[in-house]
Amino acid sequence: MKGFVTTLITTAFSASIFAGVNKQNFDFVVGVDGTWAQAKAAAESSTKARYYIFLPDGQYDFGRMTGDSNQKTTFSRANVSLIGQSMDGVVCYNAPTTEGIGVTATLYLKKGGIYMQDITLKNNGYVNVNASANRLVCLQDEGDKNIYKNVKMLSGQDTYYTTKAARRTYLEGCEIHGTVDFICGGGQVYFNRCLLYCENRANDVITAPGGNGEQFGYVFESCTIDGAISDGSFTLGRAWQQKPRAVFLNTTMKKKPSAAGWGNPMNTCPALFAEYNSKDVWGNAVDLSQRRSSYSCSKDGSTANFNPVLNSWEASQYTIKNVVGSDGWAPDVDATLVSARQLTSNGNMLSWNDDENAMCYFIFCDGKYVANTTQSTYIVNGGNVNSVYTVRAANAMGGLGASSNGVTLGGEIVPPDTLDNPEPSENEHVFHFDNGKTSMREGTDKENVWSCTDDGYTGYKWEISSRDDKPVLYGNDVTYLGKTYKTFKGSNGAQAKLTMPDGVAAKKITFVGYTNDAELLSVLSEINGDSTVYLTFDRNTSNYASSPAMITYEFSEPVCKDFTFTFSVKQACFIIALDSEFCDCEKKQSGSDPTSVDLTISDEMGNSEYYDIYGRKVSQPTAGIVYIHAGKKVMIR
Repeated sequence: MKGFVTTLITTAFSASIFAGVNKQNFDFVVGVDGTWAQAKAAAESSTKARYYIFLPDGQYDFGRMTGDSNQKTTFSRANVSLIGQSMDGVVCYNAPTTEGIGVTATLYLKKGGIYMQDITLKNNGYVNVNASANRLVCLQDEGDKNIYKNVKMLSGQDTYYTTKAARRTYLEGCEIHGTVDFICGGGQVYFNRCLLYCENRANDVITAPGGNGEQFGYVFESCTIDGAISDGSFTLGRAWQQKPRAVFLNTTMKKKPSAAGWGNPMNTCPALFAEYNSKDVWGNAVDLSQRRSSYSCSKDGSTANFNPVLNSWEASQYTIKNVVGSDGWAPDVDATLVSARQLTSNGNMLSWNDDENAMCYFIFCDGKYVANTTQSTYIVNGGNVNSVYTVRAANAMGGLGASSNGVTLGGEIVPPDTLDNPEPSENEHVFHFDNGKTSMREGTDKENVWSCTDDGYTGYKWEISSRDDKPVLYGNDVTYLGKTYKTFKGSNGAQAKLTMPDGVAAKKITFVGYTNDAELLSVLSEINGDSTVYLTFDRNTSNYASSPAMITYEFSEPVCKDFTFTFSVKQACFIIALDSEFCDCEKKQSGSDPTSVDLTISDEMGNSEYYDIYGRKVSQPTAGIVYIHAGKKVMIR
């Protein structure tokens, strides 16, 4: 039973790396100044050196608004910044009816100097299961010096198409999904810390380079390969045309390709397909001894032989400067974000610390766009006294940095790490070492079971279930939502089981803590049998006790009675915040709706324990209130 995880990648700076930027507002805010179609038209008619467009969270039908007869949108202006509010919140899509690499792009960028951040491009084109190809492009990229940061692309075949040779492109923190040749084309393209996700299909192929003598081609640095596929069922790439090159450096392979690594050529042999320092999900070296080193192509009669494993010196040549910045272009600097501001309020005036590297500031109210300004103050007209305001700074390219703390007009300060998780729900309870006691599981001599002793929560416990020789220990204190708790110290690689009272089901679990090592991550490698989660703890900050790491797993449907979890690689110290609900587990197991619970009316109390609808034990039930009793929903008259 798999849940889902959201991952956010961001970078910030506090020291000055520029000589300051010119303050200016954005040129167009979609939904405020007009539609997406009007924003595109305004940019293409403008003579400004750079044109800035902001898209608040929402769904944008590019295909219908600005697409051609097959819903392909062509953007023909250079030096445009397309900035979204959030990668998962801004979804730009189309739905072409005719497949083809040159006719289906959700967005076709003909010019260079594009900066795109925090946007999802999605191609919803029709997939003909009987066709030999279903080429549905998200981004057709033809410009030079284009930058993509935190951009997600969702499609199948030919998701990201780099059209032109001798063009340079930089991607950072992006997420590209697909099946066949889903990164394809020419140019010198540097992928920095991106996620390459293979969707479920037999024989996926990640890349199909088609270079024309470029020195480097496709370079993947510190990227992650994952997907809804099994190990050995895909390849890293296959040669498309001309003189293709692709290298994977320092890759984390949550899913591993075939032993050969690379597929058969389509039209020619590769100039170079190679790897360096590929690691599995646990940080162990991937076996590269069987990687393919020789090729022959019947189409053009070409052959190729080379070492598919780079040495350290060879790998060191693939720097951002060498690959795309020989003329001084530094896209990683352009993509660096301004650090979070410190926001305060005085009546209806908001103020924050200015930064010379900030072009302007965006104000949000309860997560909704309000305004952008070049000043370090903003006066709110009207507004709810309890609404939460935040500020984000834009860098010279328009990319928005992390959110400030939140404030209300009433003067309340909301820490930034609670904006997305402001308060635990009423049915969330925190389990930590000091609100329970340890005991020995029968047949063992170690204190490997921990049971909660909080009033009303005595039905909850967790135990180290896979190792009889490992006890539940305690670690350092951590702070969560303003309170300090003593952590559990789990054992590396030992599976644990969390048990709940009858009639209670887990909806979501949050682990708050840190790895017990300053250098290595601790990985939540399994939860309730789902081994694809790969959530990581690190020290997070130099003061990891007051700023611990936090990882949340939401079950796809509520889980009754118990579930397992496992931390691996390094020992983890953690507390558990569990979000649960009432659930008739017998109905759930029989396939009935567990939320449509029959209510039993009783004139007297039963002998077994009573719990409220959040699973808290009640010592004296009150008449007229619904409780959980013996796994059923009951009410005493």
